Amino acid sequence: MRMSIRNHDMLALLQDHAGRFGDDLAHVLPDRDITYRRLWSRIERGSARLCGEWHVRAGDVVAYVGRGHPDAIVLFFALLRIGATLLPLEAMSAAQVTQVLAAYQPTLVIKDHAGADQLASDHRVHPLHELLASWSHHAPALVDQTVSARALWLPDPDLEFQAYSLEQLCDSLPATSRKTFIDQKIFTADVLREVVLPSLRDHRLMQFAATDPVSDTGS
Repeated sequence: MRMSIRNHDMLALLQDHAGRFGDDLAHVLPDRDITYRRLWSRIERGSARLCGEWHVRAGDVVAYVGRGHPDAIVLFFALLRIGATLLPLEAMSAAQVTQVLAAYQPTLVIKDHAGADQLASDHRVHPLHELLASWSHHAPALVDQTVSARALWLPDPDLEFQAYSLEQLCDSLPATSRKTFIDQKIFTADVLREVVLPSLRDHRLMQFAATDPVSDTGS
């Protein structure tokens, strides 16, 4: 059996998981376990910081430069809640990153430890760990998106990007995730459809290659 999940359904599902399956593991960082309760708390905190402190608004594009850090999933859903779009630049050379940033002119660039040496730009930049480093007491401006709203841009091998809604990505997901391990890239159509989204749907554990014990200080 295959299941379709729309934008608001996935967000509601993650919030529901936090209450019903809160102690189930979403993934493990070197210094802490991230349960589904904690995952949703981090998504809420990310939305508050993006909107209230980093001034990201509905319709803005935010770039992620790095290599498959699990907190990039938090970033994605936090942006989705406030109506912004993610532009993931994973495992790219510095020249490729510079090319894409010049073409798309994102409002904000967020980098993880693997993307630290790939940025030589005049864009506004924040490290990914700052997204969750402390509590943010702002109330984010949440957006009730239509199911067709653009959620992220996904690159092809030629660095041509296609806009996807979460509805498109969630259409016809497998009955269960085919894999649990994520290496280097999260934001490809295959990884999202075969690992990330079905795992989140089924409150299962995901395993990531790109974790850093010093890059995550938030709870």
